Amino acid sequence: MGKKKLTKKEFKELCSFHEYGGGPNKRNAIYYGYKQDYGWKFMVKGIVSEVKKNELLDILYDWVMDDIEPPYWVQSNYAKNDNRRFKIAVVG
Repeated sequence: MGKKKLTKKEFKELCSFHEYGGGPNKRNAIYYGYKQDYGWKFMVKGIVSEVKKNELLDILYDWVMDDIEPPYWVQSNYAKNDNRRFKIAVVG
């Protein structure tokens, strides 16, 4: 029996949302799959003028839950194992 698929609301609550840069280069990034002492497993990032935060969340959800690869114009990162998970700097 497979694992239970999270609702989009449950999924969103497990994500970390970040903004980088400003002006025309401002980017939204969303991270998912945090594991204590290791970091994040999935990340999608895109220029705000090209992809809105809710669209980016849909792309990440489809990737994680349904194995649908992100489009080429969205930057993505995936840690294949715990040693390759990535940490993000918290500013502020």
